[in-house]
Amino acid sequence: MVQAQILDLIARLRRELDLSFILISHDLSVMAETCDKGVIMYAGRVVESGDTAHLFENPQHPYTKRLIKAFPNIHEKREMVSSIAGDPPNLLQPPPGCRFCPRCDDRVGVCETETPQQIEIEPGHFVACHLVA
Repeated sequence: MVQAQILDLIARLRRELDLSFILISHDLSVMAETCDKGVIMYAGRVVESGDTAHLFENPQHPYTKRLIKAFPNIHEKREMVSSIAGDPPNLLQPPPGCRFCPRCDDRVGVCETETPQQIEIEPGHFVACHLVA
């Protein structure tokens, strides 16, 4: 209830005062409802960014895809959400290459050794993944 009131207040202030704001959240539903642009991060690195609606409709990074599947969707069939296997990396000694690699079902050899650079796959849609390049 309090969260909804705060989000309503932010939306009203944004509209009335023509404001921009940065929202940091682990709640994808909040992101979907309140943000025009979105940035998905994993272990301190940006893995995907772009228009929020487009990120939900067309996720490209394996972490973004799994993150969306791990969140319940009230518009879909009621079923258990999937989890992301494994553990996040130790950021005091991060692994080489892609930080999501140890948890990624789609990884290839280069993922273990080279950090992927962000590339623009569509206007305004950026992804840092060797599989997308």
